[in-house]
Amino acid sequence: MDQDRRDAAAWAKEWQIKRKNRRLLYVLAGILAIALIGYLISFLVVHTERSTYGSEEEMRAACQGRYEESNYYEDLIIEGDQVTLTYLERSHYDRDYAERYGYEYEYNDSVYEDRVIEWNYRHGVIKTEWMGELIVDKNGNVRRGDSYYGTFYKTDKPRPEPIDPSTLTNPEGNMDAELTPEEEQIIEEREENLETDEEALEDAEDKENTDETDLPA
Repeated sequence: MDQDRRDAAAWAKEWQIKRKNRRLLYVLAGILAIALIGYLISFLVVHTERSTYGSEEEMRAACQGRYEESNYYEDLIIEGDQVTLTYLERSHYDRDYAERYGYEYEYNDSVYEDRVIEWNYRHGVIKTEWMGELIVDKNGNVRRGDSYYGTFYKTDKPRPEPIDPSTLTNPEGNMDAELTPEEEQIIEEREENLETDEEALEDAEDKENTDETDLPA
């Protein structure tokens, strides 16, 4: 009788171990399935939405030039490993805008310099020092890693020439002119972008200064 009890207890313990192992296998299989799905999604995104290249040199050569975001009067120029982001002062380039709302004498273009630290040619990503990731889409256009910034379209057109304010009929603008809702939204988003870039650049400069201070004398 005692032997039967011992055998039953051993069988029950073995069954519990097998059950626990099966659960562990199911959990591991679930984790692997999720990881595989994530990898496949990432693979599809990269190869269907981005431009990929055979080498860093190929990517660098393909990405040289000027990119523009015409609605926001911004442009991005890549020369070698140097990246220049410029927020153009709209009233200096858009004659109709300047006639309606006035020429901004006290403001100039806002120019930011950055550099490429990695040409991730397999994934179509240009990694910069402080501007973040620039993703190259299938058409060769570029967008910041945070899509909030919108897309910069590659163009062969040179940057527009600034307006000579003396040629404006009314450089002070029309006092009764009101911004359209679309223009208000563009101005608001542009200001947010400028503020974000200012903070990112300051953080990068602070980090660089801290690293230099930490270097042994």
